[in-house]
Amino acid sequence: MDQIPRVSGAVQTSANTGEIVFGVLFALRSENELDAGYKATFDLILQSGQHRHGTERYEEDPQTPMVYPVFDGYGKDRKVSGLLYTSIYWRFLMMGILPDNIHGVVCFLENSNGEVHTFQVNGGDAVHLGEGDFHDATYNRQGHSIDLVEKLRETAGPDSRSFTAAGVNGDFMNYTLTVYPSDEFRAIFVNKRSQHSAGTIAGTFVVAICFFLIYDYCMKRRQRIVLERAVRPAAVVSSLFPANVREQIINDEDTHSSTRHKGAGAFLRSTVEQSANPVPLATKYPECTVYFADLVGFTKWASTRQPEMVFQMLEAIFAEFDKVAAKRGVFKVETIGDCYMAVVCASLDGRTQVCGPWPGLEFVSHHVPSSVIFILFSVDWTSQCSTRPCCHHGQVCP
Repeated sequence: MDQIPRVSGAVQTSANTGEIVFGVLFALRSENELDAGYKATFDLILQSGQHRHGTERYEEDPQTPMVYPVFDGYGKDRKVSGLLYTSIYWRFLMMGILPDNIHGVVCFLENSNGEVHTFQVNGGDAVHLGEGDFHDATYNRQGHSIDLVEKLRETAGPDSRSFTAAGVNGDFMNYTLTVYPSDEFRAIFVNKRSQHSAGTIAGTFVVAICFFLIYDYCMKRRQRIVLERAVRPAAVVSSLFPANVREQIINDEDTHSSTRHKGAGAFLRSTVEQSANPVPLATKYPECTVYFADLVGFTKWASTRQPEMVFQMLEAIFAEFDKVAAKRGVFKVETIGDCYMAVVCASLDGRTQVCGPWPGLEFVSHHVPSSVIFILFSVDWTSQCSTRPCCHHGQVCP
């Protein structure tokens, strides 16, 4: 074996180092006696493996000889007692690794001796394109290279099924395998069908996003309307009742709501108990000033006017009263026809304040501003152009 030029160097290196050694690439195309004998051996191997083809189909394909050392023991002082020789047939290794519908994967094989061969993997088959580099330079950036010696050293460890006690020599000969795509490979994944699929998916996402945005807008609009409708009754309650009374009403309503959620029995028991023992909303105020005022001659004047004119006049006058009440800290209770009712009382708005007859009397003395007199003249008021006030100060329990 050491007389064969392509093997002798690998044999000598493996015998000296005790490592697995790869040789140079060769093909079965020569007609010398050594290759003729190798052809016969290779043909016998193919027949024993029930392979359908003989060596004639593989004569142009490259092979790599591999020499494996055999030791006389397992200890550290072991010695090489023999060598095993085999060939790595690269085309065989590349067959059956891809699905049948994947084509056009180009494999570029190069060794440290400068020998270069190119293969193309098409599904389960592989084709030797020839000696040299035939990959498309357009896909240089998509290439992926593997150092075979380093790969064997990583994967042939004791924890793997391919463990070997012999090391791998990369100084004598090393191989690099680089994989590239091709136009044929690209056409499988980049075509009109894939573009249509991508467009369909993108369109579906756009439609879904539009529906989501519309749904989000509708929900926000609905929440805004519900909030506005919820705020309006609260505003009405706030304008009709003082702060302490308003809070008591709201708290009672929250208590009733929680009782309803507990069940019908609890709700009925609560309703019966509240009917038997009602909680009064009245509060005793030791000092309070109540103010009433109406328009002199209003009934006679309103009987000869249109309703629109009457309402406009009352709204204008009472608006002026409201301004004075807000300025003097007076709480407006209500208006009854042409009558204006207001009150000043300690802790009426939840704040402790000194209250006596003076705030109410001060409001009485300032309740007819010049703007009210101007309004009465503008509507042809024929009476005394004034209001009729009434003020009471003392203890109340509303």
